[in-house]
Amino acid sequence: MKYQVCYLLAFLGMTTAAWADVVTLKNGDRITGTLITIKGGTLQLKSDILGTLSIPMAKVATYTISDPVALIMKGQHPLEGKLELEPSGDYEVTANGQAKTVPAAQADTIMPDADYQKLVTAAPKPWQAWKGAVNLGYALQNGNQQTDTLTTTISAVRERPTTPIFQNHWRANFGFTTLISHAEEDDSTVTSHTLTATLREDYLVSTDNFLFVMGQGNHVSTQGLYLQQTYGGGYGRDLVSNARTVFSISTGPVYVQEKFFTGLLTQTAQLLVAEKLGEQFNKRVRLDHYFQFYPDLKNRGQYRFDTSSSLSLKLTTRFSANLTALDLYLSNPPAGNKSNDITFSAGLGYTF
Repeated sequence: MKYQVCYLLAFLGMTTAAWADVVTLKNGDRITGTLITIKGGTLQLKSDILGTLSIPMAKVATYTISDPVALIMKGQHPLEGKLELEPSGDYEVTANGQAKTVPAAQADTIMPDADYQKLVTAAPKPWQAWKGAVNLGYALQNGNQQTDTLTTTISAVRERPTTPIFQNHWRANFGFTTLISHAEEDDSTVTSHTLTATLREDYLVSTDNFLFVMGQGNHVSTQGLYLQQTYGGGYGRDLVSNARTVFSISTGPVYVQEKFFTGLLTQTAQLLVAEKLGEQFNKRVRLDHYFQFYPDLKNRGQYRFDTSSSLSLKLTTRFSANLTALDLYLSNPPAGNKSNDITFSAGLGYTF
């Protein structure tokens, strides 16, 4: 009975090894595991015993992969099939009985074909696959007038599909801001509200250039503005996009309808000129800034803009402390209302 158990364990071990991907290093060591990716000259392998390993391909002598892979090259359709590492260091992909050799320098990413298909075909629900942050802030002012302001901002982006190399795809941008202020002076009390929401959908036609459509709604009680609706579209370009800095500009015509508390209703055409900056100074400190300027095309000399700057300090993986400055400006508010709505606040942020 003892020998039967040993034989069974040995058989199961050999079966598991046969199913796993096997890496043979140039020094003779053998490692078994499951392919995660091959990218940038590094093999990432998941081992049941050793966890996730990063192995330089320069140290790999042979590599046998049990399941089909997707070999992705820039500017070309991916090759899908069985993969072999040739003695020269190049790759051979076999599909439907036909083999093709791909120089290692041309291979951008190699990953399990099942994982690649999930990236391409994944269709998340509208509330899924977003990346961004939620910030809560509070400002208090004491003097002749005692004012406290609660701010909430949400900023999120979703790109579909998220393939390893560029292909034409969609990028959704969502922003939401609320400001609730309560001011007391002598026996009088004033409460003001500001709400702004923006949704922009980008279609990336290349790695740097995109077309967009957008819609925005604003409610700013200090400006006497009951509802401001903006719809339009245009062209944008990501001037800088790397791990540290993201900087983009965009422009296009928009239609604007404004309804004021006085009952006044205006309709006009404006030009949107915008810039967006994200700067990661180090692992803990980050700056996010945007500026949107709308000169009126129908009524010359009139314009509006909205801008936000937020400096955040990372406290944990998800939470951060932040300082935020917001400014909403309208050049033509009704008489007796403010043209500028400026707010400074400090608070906490949550990254998702």
